[in-house]
Amino acid sequence: MDTKDINISKSEEEALKIMEDISSVTSGQIQSLKEDEECMQICSDMAELAIEMRKAKNTLAIDTQKELADFHRKHSEDNKHRKNTSLFWISFAGVAATVIVVLVLRGMLFSSEPEYIQVFQAKASAQEVTLQVDDEKEAKPLEEIVQTFPSTIAQVSSKGVDYRPVQTENKEMRKAKVQIHRLSIPRGQTFTVVLPDGTEVLMNSDSRLCYPTVFKGKERVVMLEGEAYFKVVKDTGHPFIVKSGNTQVRVLGTEFNVRSYSPAEICVTLIKGKVAVSDTCGVHAVEMKPGQSAHLSSDGAYVVNEVDIESFLYWKEGFFYFDNVALVDMMKEIGRWYNIDIEFRNSKIMDYRMHFFANRHQDIYHLIELLNRMESFTASLETGKLIIE
Repeated sequence: MDTKDINISKSEEEALKIMEDISSVTSGQIQSLKEDEECMQICSDMAELAIEMRKAKNTLAIDTQKELADFHRKHSEDNKHRKNTSLFWISFAGVAATVIVVLVLRGMLFSSEPEYIQVFQAKASAQEVTLQVDDEKEAKPLEEIVQTFPSTIAQVSSKGVDYRPVQTENKEMRKAKVQIHRLSIPRGQTFTVVLPDGTEVLMNSDSRLCYPTVFKGKERVVMLEGEAYFKVVKDTGHPFIVKSGNTQVRVLGTEFNVRSYSPAEICVTLIKGKVAVSDTCGVHAVEMKPGQSAHLSSDGAYVVNEVDIESFLYWKEGFFYFDNVALVDMMKEIGRWYNIDIEFRNSKIMDYRMHFFANRHQDIYHLIELLNRMESFTASLETGKLIIE
């Protein structure tokens, strides 16, 4: 190859100037290098070549024509997407100059601002089950507030709260004022609520359920934020309705899972029976069969798909299960359970689709070990944050 026939692009010419006389590089050239990705890559390739030349036993006896051809071939293969891939060559004036060029270039390459992308934030408040009654301004620890209740309202254990006793009391008790309870489950825990009609609700981490202490009227209505598994007691005369954001699920008696950590990501999965999913205005509605999952699309309509039910229910058994899930979404779920900040240092890996399974009752260090075994990225703890890079 004749070096006279080599065309030099603007980026390559700028890189050539920087590498030829590193001592006279201006701040403007350094800024230009940071903003020009092509120029940056060329300099990086040249630095790698210089390092290899430095490693040679006899640096001054390098066959420059051969190195030129090899460098040109490598540069062409790495940039097939460019229509006009060109090459330039620089004559290194001695070993010392080469080392200086490489060191200064490496310094410039690594001086660029690193990425710090926080995708999940931990809560500083104490993580405990709380209950807010009626219109009280603040929630209180469940164990504290139930001590003020008559035993007929609810029975509380470490794993759940049961409201069925109120339904078995006399008529005078049933005439008592109905209270609205808002139960909040912290991160890193699950909790079971047995509603007054006997319906069982297993609530996932970082979830809230609003419900009456007694169901009255023609409908049994509750409101959910987060995720919960419902096992509804059948009552054909009183439909059971779960409201979450702008979505409502209407059933008579069935089992289903609702995930609604954000209004845009509501997902309903049916296990048994039949449910009707609609928006609160009744504009969009679908009916589901067992083994189907419905979620909101960008136009506000509901999309129904056949799914593997088990993959939606592993959380009930205490496991993380992700099947073809974006890494960023997977890490948000992990951050929610462990209540830990999640920070990415490389935006390019955030959309990796992952398959991952782990026991979420293991500590964070065990989880990090499993993540690193995947060898697709590096996970580490740094000042209380889980860093992904």
